[in-house]
Amino acid sequence: MALPISFAMTPLARPEFKLTKDLLSGQETPLARPEFKLTKDLLSGREPAQFQLNEAQIAQCHAPLMPGMEMYLTPLGASALGGEWGSWQLTDAPDAPSTAAWRLNFMSTEWRTMHITSEGNLSAIAKPVEIDELKEQHNFVPEDTAFGMEHWTFVEDLLAPGVAMKYDGMNYSMGKAPGSFPVTYTASPQLKDGAIPAPSWQYWAIMDCKKKLVAVVALEETDGMRPGRCKIYNNKGQKATEAIPDALIPRLQFVDINQHLLATAEAPALGSDIPMPQLPRRGTLGNMLPYTIRFERGGYYLSSDLLKKDFRWILSAAVQLRSLQDATQGFTPLFVKDKYLLLSVVLALGLIFLVIFGTMLVSSLRTMSRIFFHRDKSLPNYQTPLP
Repeated sequence: MALPISFAMTPLARPEFKLTKDLLSGQETPLARPEFKLTKDLLSGREPAQFQLNEAQIAQCHAPLMPGMEMYLTPLGASALGGEWGSWQLTDAPDAPSTAAWRLNFMSTEWRTMHITSEGNLSAIAKPVEIDELKEQHNFVPEDTAFGMEHWTFVEDLLAPGVAMKYDGMNYSMGKAPGSFPVTYTASPQLKDGAIPAPSWQYWAIMDCKKKLVAVVALEETDGMRPGRCKIYNNKGQKATEAIPDALIPRLQFVDINQHLLATAEAPALGSDIPMPQLPRRGTLGNMLPYTIRFERGGYYLSSDLLKKDFRWILSAAVQLRSLQDATQGFTPLFVKDKYLLLSVVLALGLIFLVIFGTMLVSSLRTMSRIFFHRDKSLPNYQTPLP
């Protein structure tokens, strides 16, 4: 089921009606006009992380279009030589028009690097990176590793259903509380099972076509069979949103620092409510799950930049990376895993080419020799005597 996302909303101010002497006397007077007062609570909130377009994104690296309020992130195919590819479509129909496409190259050592194109032109690049690499190359430090955590404490409450389900599946043992009166019995899981380890994160750098940092996505590392968390930062390290995963269903709900819902993504479609381990996976599609993402409407006071048309694609990219990371747990392309195999295939193909080319060359030389160098002997001139 969907998590109960809480919104930081303050009740509207009550209208204040002033009773005048005319109203009490029973005389017909115009209705009193309600007076609305904007309190400090109504205007409270924090400024969300901001995203800005640089010159390259405006002139050359056109952002993928996200014209629909719902988009379908569809894997289309995978092969050892062709890599893996997919598209972002407007509907779930097989022949639906797409506004962006992505591809992985399984022949490269950086095979996890995702190239996102729009109208045939490169728009963005997403690649896995280490946090130290982000700091050295882009001066990027995520705020929740040093400061800013107090503004996101509400996330712990939203993650509570997942924690409760984890404990619900454990084996509990009964015990008597020592020295208790009246006698008290307690039930608890084993200590090694009850301790929940801190999540480990894989960082992904999202860059434009000129390799300028646009955003950073942090994905919780899982076994690929349970929903994982997701965080998005701007290029300055400010956290823009965190996706709250469902405890069992592959559903992500993105919220910002003001607890506003930004988008909801679910595999394979919104409202499917299929547990993640039971979802079918196809090897011909790289075992990737298709996702449907629905964006909320922006434009309100303190709304996130991720709801603007120029930046909604970052939410789609984060969901696509979540699906990619889940599908590639423990996977390495064949030719990347065994470089000698790739060398053997190249040598075998080269040998076959040489044999075919040599055979054709010898045949051609023989034909040319018969035409230009070999002269047939003239036949003897036999004359038949006349009778």
